[in-house]
Amino acid sequence: MDFINPPYAFVLIDGVLAPRLFGAIYRRFAASIELEGDEDVLDFGCGSGGVAERLAPRLRTGSLTCVDISPPMLRIAARRLSKFDHARCLVGRIEDLELPEDSFDRIAIHNALHDVSEAQRPVTAAALSRLLRPGGMLHLREPTKPSHGMPAGAYRALLSTAGLTEVRSSEGKVFALGPVLDAVFMRSG
Repeated sequence: MDFINPPYAFVLIDGVLAPRLFGAIYRRFAASIELEGDEDVLDFGCGSGGVAERLAPRLRTGSLTCVDISPPMLRIAARRLSKFDHARCLVGRIEDLELPEDSFDRIAIHNALHDVSEAQRPVTAAALSRLLRPGGMLHLREPTKPSHGMPAGAYRALLSTAGLTEVRSSEGKVFALGPVLDAVFMRSG
């Protein structure tokens, strides 16, 4: 298992400054995920917990599992989520964590999938698909600019090959991220 230990400056920026600077971006993405409050949600590539911090209060009887490969970032996320008994943070690659199949009603991915190595992406996407319950939804916001991200079609192909069906999507721009794909994919029964 190769964990990521980003430079201290990055941890400081993402863990301390980003929530203040980009809180509205995290808030809007989290708000776009339709929840009743009893769902089991996975935040894949949660980083320092910017999105998770906004999802947790909405899960009154559900649960939130945050996964990241960076121990320093996950420690920040765990501190942010410490007041929520229904939230847990796991460090590791999603395919190595041995989470049971059909565990989650929703998966949130905000600005993380493009950082998975190209060779590892199909394995990661397949693991995410297996973790969704039939009818479960994967909510994605990923950059699409050539210098940082993937083309929108590459995300669609990757997730389609993993057995997910696109429900809706839009392409636009988000401050600080640039061009993005916002999409929802569903696992069929």
